[in-house]
Parts: sequence; structure tokens; C-alpha cells
Amino acid sequence: MRSSFLASFFFVLLLCLSTGAIPPALPLAVRSPTFNIWLQTQNGYIPSQRWTRFSDNYEVMGWAMYIRVDGTTFRCLGTRAIEGIATTFDGATITPTRTILRMQAGAVAFNVTFLSPIEPNDLARQSLPMSYVYVDGAATDGKEHTIQLYMDLSGEWTTFAGPETTLKWQSENTTHAAYMQAQRAAPSSAFNNVAEDGIAIHAMAFNTTGRQSLIASDRHLRSQIVSNETTLSLTSDLTGFQGPLTDPDTDAFPVLAHYADLGTVHTIPTTMWAVGIVRDPVVTFQGAPRHAYWWSRWATLSDAVDAFVEDFPAAQERALALDAKILADASKVSSEYADLVSLGLRQALAGIEVTVPQLSDGSYNTSDVMAFMKDSGISQRVNPTDTMYALMPALMYMNSTLLGFLLEPLLRFQANPTSGYTNSYAAPDLGTPYPSAPGNALNNEGTGVEHSANMLIMVLAHARTSGDGALISRYYTTLKAWANYLAHNAVSTSQMSADSRIAVLQQKHAGGPNLGIKAIAGIAAMARISDAAGDAAGADTFRATVANLTQTWTGMSSFQQRLAWQYNEPESSGMMYNLFADKLLQLDVFPDSVYQAADSYFATVGPYGAPLSSDSNSMTRSDWTMLSAAASSSSTIRDLLITGVHAGVWSNNNANGTFSALYNVQTGRNINEAVLPNGYATPAQGAMFALLALNVPTQTISGISFAGESGAGSTPSSPNSHKKRTSITTIVGAALGAVWLLAILGIGLFFLRRRRRRNRTHTQIPSIASASGSASGSVTDSSASMRESSTITLASGPGRGGAYADPSPLPGHSQRHTSLIRPPSKIAQLSPEERRRLYSLEEGAEEDLRRDMENLRRQVVELRATYQTPPVYY
Repeated sequence: MRSSFLASFFFVLLLCLSTGAIPPALPLAVRSPTFNIWLQTQNGYIPSQRWTRFSDNYEVMGWAMYIRVDGTTFRCLGTRAIEGIATTFDGATITPTRTILRMQAGAVAFNVTFLSPIEPNDLARQSLPMSYVYVDGAATDGKEHTIQLYMDLSGEWTTFAGPETTLKWQSENTTHAAYMQAQRAAPSSAFNNVAEDGIAIHAMAFNTTGRQSLIASDRHLRSQIVSNETTLSLTSDLTGFQGPLTDPDTDAFPVLAHYADLGTVHTIPTTMWAVGIVRDPVVTFQGAPRHAYWWSRWATLSDAVDAFVEDFPAAQERALALDAKILADASKVSSEYADLVSLGLRQALAGIEVTVPQLSDGSYNTSDVMAFMKDSGISQRVNPTDTMYALMPALMYMNSTLLGFLLEPLLRFQANPTSGYTNSYAAPDLGTPYPSAPGNALNNEGTGVEHSANMLIMVLAHARTSGDGALISRYYTTLKAWANYLAHNAVSTSQMSADSRIAVLQQKHAGGPNLGIKAIAGIAAMARISDAAGDAAGADTFRATVANLTQTWTGMSSFQQRLAWQYNEPESSGMMYNLFADKLLQLDVFPDSVYQAADSYFATVGPYGAPLSSDSNSMTRSDWTMLSAAASSSSTIRDLLITGVHAGVWSNNNANGTFSALYNVQTGRNINEAVLPNGYATPAQGAMFALLALNVPTQTISGISFAGESGAGSTPSSPNSHKKRTSITTIVGAALGAVWLLAILGIGLFFLRRRRRRNRTHTQIPSIASASGSASGSVTDSSASMRESSTITLASGPGRGGAYADPSPLPGHSQRHTSLIRPPSKIAQLSPEERRRLYSLEEGAEEDLRRDMENLRRQVVELRATYQTPPVYY
């Protein structure tokens, strides 16, 4: 009943999504950074005319498929250079988990479905890089026909090292599967795209009707397939178990092939193949190998392949259910939006490897899970925070625990005192090149704001949607240090965004108001993190910082109801996509007037969307456009941006590549595959889920232990625990002493609360309307004792940032701490070591205050418990 309902519901959705237009590349088998195979369909090419390629649109991944109807052989997948008559291609349908090719061969209509399972709640299945291909169909003339199906994949799946590279291969049978595998005889973990240490897998159900499985050369096997014989008995021309990638005499490749003779039928029963590329280990983290999580469930590769083949019916049903849910949610926005999330999801999750370490006894430690992401299409970096920030919406929608697994190795590396990381800001990534993740301890201060803010935003996003506070508990000190760095550098004009480092985007300005939005959102996120950790004083400090910085930001960024792309340059403009973080996390930092001013940039949107900024009138990023759409206060603007991205992606004659994030809004064209970065197959397209992520419910954050702030969780001793009699003089003396201590504590708390109230009266952010106008001006702040000056002067003139409004320190800080506050012009003159000392002094002053207050509280608790004085509630 359930399967029937899902199938009916899904059929209706497919009717909505099935259109004549298709994007220039179709995802076929997309499960990991190294198992990522696409079909190029640009300029009207059909599946039987081009070889499938790796996701970079460069390396050929030889993959052929045939259907034989009444002795006539039709080519379903491959190139015109090989045997067979091309099938009639009737179009394609893309869902979040599947690509369905609709074909006709003579009197038989059939579908070839490429299913890349997405299993966000089952780490073993999600981390197993294998996909299904299955065929079903029926005769269109009401008659029965003899039908055979054939599929092979070539040694090109295992290497791009050269034709002379030696491969080895073997065949195995398990309870449920017959499979073959091939790999390099001498694997190498050094590679760019196609893995040189991968094992290519081709499997089929052992009991498939009329199955023949063998390894042979492509020329030998395919010539047999196109023969006119009604039934075939295939043979191999290969001897032994290894040989070159390309035969020097015949130019033939070894292939792994499965053939199924279905007999004389009217309906094609669902016939399935399983394909994959498996590596072990998948990543090396700081010199230690990390293994795919699936090894913790299946002891051998044979066990994993057997389980994958056996699981096909259930996996198919799970995929149907997941597709139906996602498409139902996305279609509430629009059918174009449903197209975009369908194309983006496999690509987003395929960027991630979920890993565990192996223990000395050969088992795997599933309590130490970490995920690693390759920056496909942009660089070879591992876990770059800017790409993770774009990927975040998809992970929040699917399972935010995966986001936590990606954050863990970044946090662990930077918090580890033996790692050599001493920077006061967050690292941009875990190093390069993938699959090596050594950590990145280099001086990257130019992008310190970008990456520190990314980390704080993502940590809070993970905690809010998963309810898991473990990262906050383990790394609170590190997170707080990054927030302090942001407080001193949020509106610095010397900071660069990640966009400024991608040359094809043609960005002339390094950072600016959009980066400032992210920085302020990062500090606001830290205030929420401090709340969750029970650090009330820290939360109040960060909230005051946010209020002050937002005043400064508004004066430097807003001009006549619009926002500038560069500080104090009113003629500049661009996408303020980082407002998405404020909206996603419900931080409420920026008022409606800021969102409306951001929307004004999109007053005129071209057929393929809007450029990233006025720095270039042509180049943009689809991921940032979708964040802007989600952040927009106008459904009209939102739909315009979605339509623009959709038009660019589905521009089959203009667009090229595998769902690139980088494209030209005037032509719809992407970057050529020969140019890097080109954005092909980037996990950043997880940003397509930005609108759906806004509706993910929040959870109560648990699992946090914080030992810094006063009294939370302390339990006074029971008054009945001390029974011994004491003299009246001792009791009176102790009582007077307690009263004296309580009086001091009460006075201190009175002034502390009054200062907090005074700070909170300045948390209202001025609207754009009240702050717009001249680039010069001032914002008055009555808490003058907290900073060097009570007036924030906004510098005038192009290219200059305003004077820094330093955050208010923790109420009650000593003069030693207050004197440490410096504007950015002074901080910029300090060496990195001097900056670290400055920040550590600030943190040290906070700790001094906390220790003093905590000691005083403990003394009062002990006196009250000892002498049975009445409890006092603060």
C-alpha cells in the first residue's frame, strides 16, 4: 500500500518535472569526490552519442550499454564510434536521487534509471560509494519480443595515468551478487580527479535471468553483442588477471561486463546493475589514515557489495520516499526551484567522505566520526569553510549531524596545542591537496574574518538543528577566541572575502559590507552559543558588540535606501547574500530596512540572473544567488532570482559543465573545463536548499558542560548535613560575616546589572532610512567609559573604512582590561604575536573576574550551609 501510494504521488510530481529541456550535463553515478560520473548533453547530444565523463568534464569514463530487441542491437549509452544503432532518446527526468533516461528501441519503450542512494540517517550506507542502474519498460505494439540487456565499464574508471598503466582484475560471487573489480596494479594516493587508488566495481544480482558475467576487451565483447544471433554465449579474449589500460596493438580497453537474456517478454522486468569506485583509506588526516564509515559494518568489500545488491528493493523504496518528500517541499516554492534542488543534492552530498579510524585490533572506532570534503571545481583544498558555508543548507535539511562531522576535524586541529596552530582566527581549510588533510597553520589573516564567521555560524546552525551541543562544549574557548577576533576586525577594509580570490569573478574589492554582515552575524551567533553554554556574561558582551558594530556598519554601508558593495563607496553595489545567516539562525541583527535595501540591488535582473556585484557586470555565483533568494524580503525578488539561476542551468545550448556555481549572467555560459576554478560539480550547490533550510525546526541544545560562569548547576550543602552544636558567639560572628559578604556581593551585582541595562538600551539598530545619506557622520554611544571615545567617527572618501567601534567589555572589568581596547588602525600595526597576547590578556581579564565572583559565591554558599542561614536567591 505504501509503495503504491508513493509511486502514484511521485508519478504526478514527475509529470510536473518532465520537460523537454535538460541541463548540459546529467548526473549518473554521483556518490563521492572520486565516484562522480556525468553525461554531457550540451547542444542536444543524446546518451548514445557521447562517452560519460568524470565530473570535471574532461576524463572519459568508458561506460557502454546495449539493448537487443529481436536480434537487433541498439546502443543506449556510449558513443557513435562504437557498434549498434542509436536508441531514440525521448528525454530525461531528474529527481534528487535519480536520473531517468526515457528511450525507445524498435517496438520497446523503456527507462534507464541511474539511482545514487542518499542515506543521510545511515552512515554506513551513505559512505559506501556505489550506485544502481536499472531498466524497466514494455512493448508498445502489444506483442512479445526477445530482449537482452548488456552493460560494461572500462578500465578508465581506475586511472588517468596513461595507456601503459598496468591494471589487475578479478571476479567474485557472493550469496546475492556476481561482481567484478579492477584497479591499478600499483595504486597511488596522489591524483587530481580520477582516483589512482580506486577499485572499480561492477555487480549484478546473482540470480538475474540469463546472466553472463565476464572480463574481456571492449572490442571483443561489443562485436559479439551486435551480432545477429538470437541468443549469445559470450567469450573473453583476455588471459591472466592483469594487463595494460590500453592494448598497444588493438587500442582496446579491458571491460567488466554483465549480460542478461530476459527471453521472450512483453514487459521488461526491473533489471539492475550496481557500480562503484571504492578507496581505502579515503583521507589522511594529519598523517593518520581515515577509512570510510561502511567498513565498521561490513568486514570485507565482498560483504559490502553483497549487502548493496541485496538491498536494492528497499533502497529503491527509500529513494522514492525521499524524492517525494523533497519535491513536495520544494514544489511549494515553484517547479523551477524543485528542478534546482533535484540537480543539486547528489552533487552536494557526493563531496563528503564520512570516516572513522581503525583501531589496533582491526576494528573501527565509530565514536570518532569525522567527515572530509573535497573542494571540487574550485581547488584541491579539504574542508574549506567558504564551500562548507554554501553546502550548509543541504546538510541542515537532510541531517545536520553531517555538518557537525565536517566541523569536527577543523575544530580539533585548531584547538590541539600540539598541532602548531597559533593563529587567533579560524583556518580557511585543512590543507591541500585532497585526499591529504594535513591541517593549515599558515598565516591567512587576510581572510580571517571570512573563515572565523563561517565557523561560528555553522557551529550554531549545527547545534540548533541537531540539538547536539558537544562541539560547543569541547571547543567553547576556541569559538570565543574567534568571536573576539571578529569583534576587532569585523568592519576592517583590509579583510578579503573568498570571492575576491576567485579571479573569474572579477572582484576589484577585497571585502566590504557583505563580509561585515557575515562577521556581525558570526558574533551574534557566538552570543547564542554563549547562552547555550550558560556563559551569560559572555553572551551579554557579544550582544553589546553586535549592537555597536551594526551602528558602525550601517553608517559605512547605507546610502539613500540602498547598500554599498564597498565601504563608503555609494556607487558600488552587489549581492548581500550573507544576510542569509541572520535570517537562517533568527539572529534578528539587521532590521527589515536592511533587507529591503539589499533587495533593491535586484530591481533589474537579466534572463540568467544578477551579477555578483558592480565590480563585474557579467559574472555571478549560483550558490550565493540562492542564499540571496532565501534572504530576500520579497517573494517577487526571490522568484526572479530562482528563475535566473534555473534559466542559466537549463540553457542547454549556452551552458556547459557539471552544474557549475560560476557562470556569465549575460550569456548563461559557464567557465571552460580547461580553466580553473570553474565551479564544476562543487558541493557548494547545496545552497540550492537555502529556502528549505529556513523551515528546518530547531532543537533544544543539550550536552554542554561549561565551568566558567557563576553558579549554574551548583548545589548548596543540605542544612541537615551539619549537626554539631556551636556556641552562640560563633554563630553570631559567622552570621555577621555572612551578612557582610552578602552586602558586598549585592552591591557588586547591583552595579553589574545597572551597567548591563545601560548596555542593552543601545541594542536597537538604526534603520537604513535614519542612517542613509552622507558617508561622513557620527554615532553617539553613551557608554563612553567602555571605549576610547564615545563618538564613532565615520571616515569620508572612497576606499576608507570608518573608525572602529570597539565592543563593550564585560561589565566590571578592571582598568587593565579597558586600556587594552584599540581601534583597528592600532591593532593593524601589531604583529600577529602581539595580537595574540592582546586577545589572551582580554580573555585573561574575563577569567580573573569570573574566578573572583565564583570564589565569593562559594564562600557565601559554604557559610550558609555550615551555619544554617536562610538561603538567599540572587
